[in-house]
Amino acid sequence: MYKLTVISDIHRDIGRLEWLIPKMNATDCAVCCGDGAREFLYARGRICVPTVCVRGNNDFDAVLTDAACIDFGGVNTFVAHGHKYGVKRGLDALSAGAARDGCKLALFGHTHVFFDGVVNGVRLINPGALCCGSYAVVEIDGDNIDCKRFCV
Repeated sequence: MYKLTVISDIHRDIGRLEWLIPKMNATDCAVCCGDGAREFLYARGRICVPTVCVRGNNDFDAVLTDAACIDFGGVNTFVAHGHKYGVKRGLDALSAGAARDGCKLALFGHTHVFFDGVVNGVRLINPGALCCGSYAVVEIDGDNIDCKRFCV
């Protein structure tokens, strides 16, 4: 089983991020879906597992990619903040972008609202906003993907 801690939209909430570091270290990888890249990259020295971070619409100075396609536990996964896919207006463009890259799973943020569902055959997960106290743990076991939302 492969376990991810997924966060998004830190928005300078260092206290919640610091509180979450030991929990991230208990998983296989920590993923930040943008809008807090500077804080996440600063904390990366205390995160003992591999990390993935993409740029959000408020990460002005971050030298990061806008999206990434990564294999997590055998599942090809699309990671993006979501603003360039119009996720506040709908999830079709995000699911199409993920499918175009051969991804069965997409992790995103931007809306500050937790979401776990399937759109056009792609499993989409938004952990909610860490600045509002929400994050997710995603467990991948073969083709089975389980998502749990947690509050800080």
